[in-house]
Amino acid sequence: MKIEANDKEVRDIFSLGYFKIPRFQRPYSWTEEEIKNFWEDVVIGEYEHYFIGSMVVYQTEKPYYGIVDGQQRLTTITLILAAIRNAFVEYDERNLALGIHNYIEKANIDNINEFVLNAESSFPYFQNYIQSFKSEKINCIVGNEELNLKIAFEIINKNLYSIIPRNDRESIQADLLSERKLGIIEKLKEIRNKILSLKLVFIQLDNEDDAYLIFETLNTRGKELTTSDLVKNLLLKKLKSNNASLDHSKVIWNTILERFDNYGVEDIMEVFLYHYWLSKYGDVTQQKLFGEVKGYVSSASKAHSLLYDLQENSDYYTSIVSPENYPWTKEESEIKECLQAFQLFNVKQQTPMLLSLVRAYRDKKLSLRVLRQILSKIESFHFIFNAITSQRSSGSIASLYSKHAQELSNADNADKIQSINTSLTRKLKSKLPSFDEFEVGFSSLIFTKNKTRHKKIIQYILSRFMGKNINGLPIDYKFVSIEHLLPQSRGDEEIVGSIGNLILVDKETNNVDLRDFDFLQKISILQSKKYPIDADLLKSQWTEKEIKERTKSMSLKAYCELWNIT
Repeated sequence: MKIEANDKEVRDIFSLGYFKIPRFQRPYSWTEEEIKNFWEDVVIGEYEHYFIGSMVVYQTEKPYYGIVDGQQRLTTITLILAAIRNAFVEYDERNLALGIHNYIEKANIDNINEFVLNAESSFPYFQNYIQSFKSEKINCIVGNEELNLKIAFEIINKNLYSIIPRNDRESIQADLLSERKLGIIEKLKEIRNKILSLKLVFIQLDNEDDAYLIFETLNTRGKELTTSDLVKNLLLKKLKSNNASLDHSKVIWNTILERFDNYGVEDIMEVFLYHYWLSKYGDVTQQKLFGEVKGYVSSASKAHSLLYDLQENSDYYTSIVSPENYPWTKEESEIKECLQAFQLFNVKQQTPMLLSLVRAYRDKKLSLRVLRQILSKIESFHFIFNAITSQRSSGSIASLYSKHAQELSNADNADKIQSINTSLTRKLKSKLPSFDEFEVGFSSLIFTKNKTRHKKIIQYILSRFMGKNINGLPIDYKFVSIEHLLPQSRGDEEIVGSIGNLILVDKETNNVDLRDFDFLQKISILQSKKYPIDADLLKSQWTEKEIKERTKSMSLKAYCELWNIT
């Protein structure tokens, strides 16, 4: 591997040729804090030559380079130069604007203009709205990367115009040679010269393969490479495109990211890769995941297979992590509700197993009925284990799920699948907290206007007690609210807020019909509306004793019937 390293200023680097951000690089991702720190270092700071680290490139053909390391800094510098250029234009200094624009766009050997920095992933937003000198703009879709660039450019402009004022046409433009304007132009020149004189170590590599190798190990400045960065790099290295205009592998990777974005689950690629691997190939820590993937992808065919499998599984994964946005069929509504419950419980250990189950269902290895049964058991376990008794897993539960998920992925007949599901159910049951532990947690659930932490889990519990229908009509739980049978104004908060004192009713009944009536009046009104009254509510009085009795009765029914795992 031949490496050349030289100290250069930014002005020298921009004069060398044209720079392309390769397809394996991460998109622009600097945060407001990183932009602020960079601005303060390179613009506000007092220095003669400021060093900003290294830049690693490989030459494709003269004068074109691919960037391996430094694209975040080079992009930010281009944003700053564009902001300064626009400020020169605003003050009618066209020659100064064109002078700095030569570092953004210049003519090639065929006398056709090219942008010095070419970013594929943000095309055409970056080129059209930021790099372009012309005022004519075309409409561009603003995705995640474009939004990052837009925010960064706005921050840079805000910082710039905190140093110089906006052009006031009345007070400044009236006297183009005013001392005030001359001072502003000199300040812009000073900032321009500071940016162009920034120093860095320019490291040039012979070829793209060396660049991929360096990319895996190099981390000079900015964000550390994530596992998804490395996996993307590995797959695209194995699956090099045969077409300069259309890179199928990159398109597939981006469709995965777009799918997650469309379902409102951004920045989830990292955890998706981890859960996917656990669901199919082996139990591994996140820190060692890339090593496992790299060992697996031994050929282009395996890379191809893995990439397409990731694309397919990304659809399954979105249904798990964003069930409320996924297009379930009417017959699959119970699956959706079950997956929403896991979100309510805020648990993730089961996700590899859920992915394996949904995958088996989509591959028609598992019927909808069997899928409902096993998901219901997993839901019941986490309701008792996490939502009510707040148990902490030592990691054994996560390992249990990944083991069974992998077995299910490899199962090739109904008997094996049944055996795996039976084994998982048995193992989960062995880890289930006792009823005594459950009763303590269940009895501590409280909801009042002052104590709302348990509201969602109480709504979930009460909806399960009510069932799906009243008088043969389906219940839409989006339009129900929690009613206190003993009014909140008439008892101790710990008692009136207890789950034994709570029922679900529609909002009109709650606000208009029941109001602040006493218990017997409320029960009479509910009976007249044919509301399903459980036996614990058929009392002649409603005191602390009756509320505690109903709470205990409800906890027993919940543990032994409604959330029973057997």
